[in-house]
Amino acid sequence: MLAFAHETIYDLHSELVRADRATPISRGLLAESAQIVLQDTGEASASARALARQWHEQSVLDPRAAEHTALKLEAELAHAQSRLRDLLARESAIAVQLRALAAETR
Repeated sequence: MLAFAHETIYDLHSELVRADRATPISRGLLAESAQIVLQDTGEASASARALARQWHEQSVLDPRAAEHTALKLEAELAHAQSRLRDLLARESAIAVQLRALAAETR
């Protein structure tokens, strides 16, 4: 979903570039969107991915420890999901801003 949002943002910014209406603000919004997709989403889920790897290993070698890790993983997934929702909301806000700028060029 976040990648799709960034693709939309890229298309909107490209429209501004073609109309010679791109500004430092629009370029900054595009850069922020790229950072969200390429960096922030990975950071938001890094702990959950590490716990998932740990759980997978423990499920074979130490099932009792895996149960504890599963609880930590569940909490971390809830946190990551909340952070990803926030990032998607920011992507949506960026798209709204760029749509408004693009509408002004039509």
